[in-house]
Amino acid sequence: MERLRLAVKKDGALQFLSHLDFARAVRYVIIRARLPIAYSEGFNPHMKLSFASALGVGVRADEEYLDMELRERLPVEDVVKQMNAQSPDGFVVLGGKYVDARAPKLMAMANYAVYRLTGPVQAGYGDDALQKALQAFNDASDVMYEKVSPKDARKVRLINVKHHVVEPLSGKTDGETLTLRVGILQTDEGAIKPQQVWEVLGKQFGIPLDADMMLARRIGIYHRRGRKNQSLFETI
Repeated sequence: MERLRLAVKKDGALQFLSHLDFARAVRYVIIRARLPIAYSEGFNPHMKLSFASALGVGVRADEEYLDMELRERLPVEDVVKQMNAQSPDGFVVLGGKYVDARAPKLMAMANYAVYRLTGPVQAGYGDDALQKALQAFNDASDVMYEKVSPKDARKVRLINVKHHVVEPLSGKTDGETLTLRVGILQTDEGAIKPQQVWEVLGKQFGIPLDADMMLARRIGIYHRRGRKNQSLFETI
């Protein structure tokens, strides 16, 4: 059986939902759209629905992906139209494609995300200073981040940020606003959060930003192989 892969947008008030609440909202959209969604068997059947990633609370996404199994094949354009007609503000189905049931699961494919980070920066801090700081980060072979366990402050794990930020950072200032483009690779070690990259740039590279004030928007999610970013509509 094929799976229907959809690209969707998560914006507005939906950014403040947890992943579980967002998944619940999507299930409600599917029910209201009267799609012939397939269910698992057993005592507690659930929709055959899966997501590429679990977005953090407060993170918007220009692009998120989900897979669903339908009991009957519907034209993609009909599914998109029916879901969008029943969607809450901030949720938009952008398009879709059927993929083979044997294709890798989305969570196994989605290993590279690109974010736009925006937040306040000290007045007078201009682009020249920013570019020097970003160049210093890009040129560094190792940049270590100390991750403190939320349960025990004595437990600290060192993460090499450069194992995850594998493409050069870029950014600009506009008055007292700083905007950065950050790509983050998930490896066997896990991943680093956009907030943690933001903190590192402030603490270790002298960018006078506010570590606690930053808005993250994911502008793309891909399968990265070597140096190539591949659309999740392409199966591997």
